[in-house]
Amino acid sequence: MPEWFNIQIQDRFEFLSLSHLIMLAILFSGIALLLIFHRTLRTNNRLQQSVRWSLFVLLLGCEIGQTIWGLANNNWNMEDHAPLHLCGIASFLGMGALLFYRHKVIQIVYFIGIIPPVVTLLTPEVFYSFPHFRFLKFFLHHMALAWTGIFLILVSSARITFRSLLMMFGYLNLYAAFIFFLNLRIGTNYLFLAGTPDVSTPLDALGEGAWYYVNLELFCFGIFLGMYGLYRFITFMRNWKKRFGLKEEKYHDL
Repeated sequence: MPEWFNIQIQDRFEFLSLSHLIMLAILFSGIALLLIFHRTLRTNNRLQQSVRWSLFVLLLGCEIGQTIWGLANNNWNMEDHAPLHLCGIASFLGMGALLFYRHKVIQIVYFIGIIPPVVTLLTPEVFYSFPHFRFLKFFLHHMALAWTGIFLILVSSARITFRSLLMMFGYLNLYAAFIFFLNLRIGTNYLFLAGTPDVSTPLDALGEGAWYYVNLELFCFGIFLGMYGLYRFITFMRNWKKRFGLKEEKYHDL
């Protein structure tokens, strides 16, 4: 088995190394391109479909590749490979949203599929360096998640309201309750409900014991509020442009 695909760590990942910075540059460049060309994405169906299916294939390929790598190295295990972390759930919901453009699913992906992957890439929990498969899979997968969340909200007619914020936060808490008991049952740490990640992240500042869960709730709700505020700001800017005669190109609701 080639070195880039086996389980052995040849070179350990280094935070803010050249390869890390390049991946971050690709991430934010992709986000910038989506925002800059959002009107073209709405009106040019061929371009929209190309981006749509490219994101779908990238998400699906990463999920399949993760499983193949684990099985090929006799290393598949529940904690590392089952897609039960928030980004794993966002990945499958993102693929479903790309296939069917369902507004409820798009709303969920908007709230959980943009900020968490970006924060994960800023403080990555990955041990392999470039060009190992695990390094490439980790970064490409989380990039595709963030791009998918932004793409879906830009090209669809889904709307983000405060009611949808509360509803999505409720769904997240129901899922977290299920995961909490699953963690106790099988000894995993999905959603980091059993403790903080091995690497330094903003979760380290949330305290310990009961306060960890209280602060985690507030932290997540703050992220949801931020995402809602961002959407309202973008909507305000669009309406402001229309009011002063800077009309956007029309597009069909999907």
